[in-house]
Amino acid sequence: MKRSRRCAVPPTATAQQRPTTRRTADKVMLLLFETPSGFALFNFFATLIEQPNALEVVWLRQFQTIEDSSSAINQSTGVNGVLTEMIMKYHCPGQKMAVGELGYKKIIEERLKIACVYDTTVMELMWGIQIRMRQLVPREKAYLHESQLLPMSQGLQNVLSRYDFNYFNPDMLNERILIMAYALFECDSIENEKSGDLHHAASVIKDVFGIDTDAWDLLKVATAVKRIWCPKEASNSCEFSEHEVKRLVNDADKYEVKLDKDACLKVSRQMITVFHFRNDKKILLKKYIAQALDAYEAE
Repeated sequence: MKRSRRCAVPPTATAQQRPTTRRTADKVMLLLFETPSGFALFNFFATLIEQPNALEVVWLRQFQTIEDSSSAINQSTGVNGVLTEMIMKYHCPGQKMAVGELGYKKIIEERLKIACVYDTTVMELMWGIQIRMRQLVPREKAYLHESQLLPMSQGLQNVLSRYDFNYFNPDMLNERILIMAYALFECDSIENEKSGDLHHAASVIKDVFGIDTDAWDLLKVATAVKRIWCPKEASNSCEFSEHEVKRLVNDADKYEVKLDKDACLKVSRQMITVFHFRNDKKILLKKYIAQALDAYEAE
């Protein structure tokens, strides 16, 4: 919200936009992802793998269809020629590669001499790629059945727990529940990203207005910002007295000295949209879980 502050998640880039060089090999890892009809090779920033927006910094390098995936990587024959060529085309000396199976790690390290990583963090990222495979690997025409998405990722369990669905049975997981949970996750990520901006706005309102804003939630802060500069847009969902509304509007010039008006309004509108969108998705998620529970108990 400060004039010098601009927070934005960079868009997913193509291989041409983000070439991997020796200089970046220690920061950018490869990721070998097995799909129903072949293998996809990705790059990702190793330092961001545990961040909420990890999938936003994963980009596809190449996708290769392989008729018999069981022969692509196995102990007796190693890594077949087609897959080896794809991996070595994008691998830089010293660069590590994340893989989805312990057996793949052992074979690739032994045959191709490439250090591989296989752990719970990598599997979380692999699970996320599975969920968004249609967007991340558009050439892959075959998709996983819902049953192949089990077990649930820790990230999905965290989202369901955060919204009080601790009782959810993983056997009830389906695509509709996944989509709603992912939508809620995205809402939470946006809120976390913008919370610093809105907390700063709240502190400015506190200084100028002389009212304690420490107990205000982000929705109330966002609504207050709209009250200041766009009072006709502001809803009555947050309780403001007539005196408070008048003060916010009358002191608009004072706020503009300390805040970037356009940036504040942009973040506030986004936060209010996220709030209403999240409420809708929470209702749908509750409905879909109830339906899944009924179907599960009827079996």
